[in-house]
Amino acid sequence: MRRDISAQEVDTVTLELLAPAGDVKSFEAAIASGADAVYLGLDDFNARMKAENFNLDNISAVVRHAHFFGVKVYVTINTILQNQEFNSLFNIVQGCVRAKVDAYLVQDLGVAYALKKAFPDIVLHASTQMGVHNLYGAKVAEKMGIKRVVLSRETKLEDIKEIRKNTNLEIEYFVQGALCVAFSGNCYMSAKEQGASGNRGLCKQLCRLPYVAGYYKNDKFEKAGEGYLLSAKDLCLANNVKELVDVGVTSFKIEGRLRREGYVAKAVEVYRRILDEIKEGGRPSLRDEERYSLETAFSRGKYLERAYLDNGTPFVVEKRFNNHIGKRIGVVKKVSPFKDGLFEVIIESIHPLVSGDGLKFFDGDVEKASLGVGNPKNIGKDLYSFVTKTAVKVGYWVNLTLDKAGEDAALDASRYVYVGLEAEALQGKPLKIKAFTSLGGERIEYSACSDIALEKAKSVPTDAREIEEQCAKMGGTDFKAVHIDVVTDGVFLPKSVVNGVRRAALEGLKEAIIAYHERDISAKPLDNIEETLAGLNEGGEFSYEDTVTWQKVDTDDASVLLRKGVKVALAPTDYNYAFVKSALESLDLEGEEVALILPIIAGGEDLKVIESTLTKCGIKTLVSENPWGLYFADKGYTVIAGAGHNIANKFAVQAVKALGAKAYCESIEYSQSGDLALKRVEIGGEIPLMTWAHCPFKTLYACDCKECAFKKGLVIKRERHEYAVKRIRLAKCYFQLFTRGE
Repeated sequence: MRRDISAQEVDTVTLELLAPAGDVKSFEAAIASGADAVYLGLDDFNARMKAENFNLDNISAVVRHAHFFGVKVYVTINTILQNQEFNSLFNIVQGCVRAKVDAYLVQDLGVAYALKKAFPDIVLHASTQMGVHNLYGAKVAEKMGIKRVVLSRETKLEDIKEIRKNTNLEIEYFVQGALCVAFSGNCYMSAKEQGASGNRGLCKQLCRLPYVAGYYKNDKFEKAGEGYLLSAKDLCLANNVKELVDVGVTSFKIEGRLRREGYVAKAVEVYRRILDEIKEGGRPSLRDEERYSLETAFSRGKYLERAYLDNGTPFVVEKRFNNHIGKRIGVVKKVSPFKDGLFEVIIESIHPLVSGDGLKFFDGDVEKASLGVGNPKNIGKDLYSFVTKTAVKVGYWVNLTLDKAGEDAALDASRYVYVGLEAEALQGKPLKIKAFTSLGGERIEYSACSDIALEKAKSVPTDAREIEEQCAKMGGTDFKAVHIDVVTDGVFLPKSVVNGVRRAALEGLKEAIIAYHERDISAKPLDNIEETLAGLNEGGEFSYEDTVTWQKVDTDDASVLLRKGVKVALAPTDYNYAFVKSALESLDLEGEEVALILPIIAGGEDLKVIESTLTKCGIKTLVSENPWGLYFADKGYTVIAGAGHNIANKFAVQAVKALGAKAYCESIEYSQSGDLALKRVEIGGEIPLMTWAHCPFKTLYACDCKECAFKKGLVIKRERHEYAVKRIRLAKCYFQLFTRGE
C-alpha cells in the first residue's frame, strides 16, 4: 500500500497522532505512515533504555527529516536523576536545543525545574511517569511551566474534562499499546528486588511473571488462584477516540518504543484513518481488518478497550498470557517426520501463509511453541504445509504473531511534500526554476538560477515538454511535483543544466520548509553549562520548624506503640470521615496533631471525599505522594513532599519548595543520592511497591463490585517472594502491594 501525505495535510492538523520511535527504522515508519509527531529517547535518561534509541550524532538529521514533513519531535527525559547527572543531562538537552527539538517529556520535578530555569523558552511535557491524573495535579504542572500533560492511563473521562475546562494545558492520552499494571512512576518492585529501577528506564518487568495468590490460615498457605496475576492487557482505545476528542484530548499516543517498525507502521495507519475521519466530522470505529492488523502486530489476548475511562473498575489483568499471542488463524491437522530431525507440519489456516510469517502454537490456553515460517506450500483449500525442527502436535491451535505480507504493505507507505515548479528558459537570461508549496495558506518558495545566460538554439531548440520532463524528476527528494509551468523562447538547454538548477531549487525549498516548521521553536543554547548549573543552586532553607521523626501508622494497625517525640503520619485504609475520625479516636489524637498521608491516586470524586474529611477532622498537615497533593500548599495546609515524588536531586527539592512544600522525604530508591540540602524529614513505615487502580479480586474471582469478594490478608507469591495486598477506599477502591513482613 502507498499513501501520499502532503505538507498541506500536515499543516491543517489540530488533532495530533503521536508515534513511538525506538530506532531509526521505526522513526521512518512512523513518518511515512502519517504520524503528526514522534517521541524518542537518546542514550541516557529515558524510560526505555533497552531500546536502540538515538544520540547527539544523529538527532539533528532526525529532527530535520521530521520537520521537513511538519512532524514534531519530542525527546523523552522521563527518568529520575541524581545530582551528579545534571551536567550530562544539560549536554544532551543542549544538543537537542541546537537540533530544534520541539518538546521534552519529563518525570523528575527537579529536571522540569532546572530545565525551565536554564532554558526559559523550552517546551516541557509532563510524562505519564509524573502521574498527573486529576485537576489538582494538572494545575500544579501548569504552575511549573509545563505546556502539556501526558495523563496517566488511570485518568477518567470526567477528570479529563475538568482539566480541559480549567487549565490551558494540552492533553495527551495513550490509546494503543502496553499498559503498566501499576500506577506509572510509583512502581518500585524491580528496583527493590533487582536494583533495576523502572524510574531509571531499567524495569525488569517482574509484573509479567507468573504468581500464585491465596491466604495463610494457621500458617498454611491456601491457594486462591494463579497465573500472570500482575500482567495487564494491552490497550486499544480506537473506538473511544472521538469520545476523547470531545472531552479535550488533542494528542493521541501510541506506546511501543521497544517494538518493531512493522507494529509502528500498522498502528499509525489505523489511528491516522480514525483521526482523519474525525476531522471530517465522522465518528469512526475500529474496522475488523484493522483489529486483525493490530492483533497480529502485538496483543496479549483480548484488548482493554475502555481502560479506566469510566467510573467502574475494569478487568485489567490477562492472567492466561504475558506476552504477544497474536491472532488465532487455524489448527494443526497433521505432523509427519521429514528427515534429519525435521517435521512436516500441515495446518488449516484462514490466513494465507507466506515465508517470514511468525506462528505460535497453543494447547488450550497454554503456549507450546513458536516459530518462523520458512517456505510454506498451499496444498489445498486453507491448507498449508511447511517443514520445521519444532515438534508440535495435531490439534494445537495456531496463532499468527507476525503477518509478513501485512507488515510489508504497511511499511510500503510513502510520504511526500507536493510542489509546483515554474521554469523560465529565455534567451539572454539564466535558466530560472522556482519551486513552491503551500503551508497553512502561506506560499513557501525558493528560486535557483543557472550560472550562465541561455543562448538561442543553433539548430533544434529545447522544447517546453523536454524541460518539463527534467523538472519532474524528483527521485530521492521526498518531493512530488503536481504542477509544472515552463516558459521558453527557442533556447538550447542541456539536461544537465536543468537538473542542476532543479536540484538547487528543491534544496532551497526544503530548507525554507524546515525553517517554516521551526519558526516557533525559540529555546536557545546555553553559553556555558557549568556556569548555568552553578547559578541554579539557589540554596535556602525550608521554613518548616519541626525536626521530629514521623511514624507512618496504617489504620489496620492503629494500636502501634508511639515513641516519645514521634509524630503520627496517618495512612488510613479508608479516607471517609467516619473512618478517619474513628482512627484518630483510637490513637487518642486530634486532627491538628497528625499528618494525613494522601493517596497516590485520587480521581475527582475521590478528592471530594478527602476534602470533606480534612474539613471535618481539622487536619492541617498533609504528606503529598503525587503532584496533586502539592496543590493544597496554596490552600492553607502544611504540605510535606513525600517519597512518592521520587526526590533524588537538589533541583527536585527546590521544585517542591517553589510549589509550597515545607519539607520533603527522599525517594526510597535513592537514599544515597548525596546532599540534597534543605529540610528533610523521615517518615518511618512500609512503602508500597505498586499502587493499582484495578481490583485484584476481580482478577481472581471474576466478580463485580456488587458481589465484592474482598477479604483482608490476600498474599501474592512468586518463588521466595511474598507480597501483601491492601485496599484503600475513597469514592472507589484502590489497592497497594507491599513486601510481606516488612
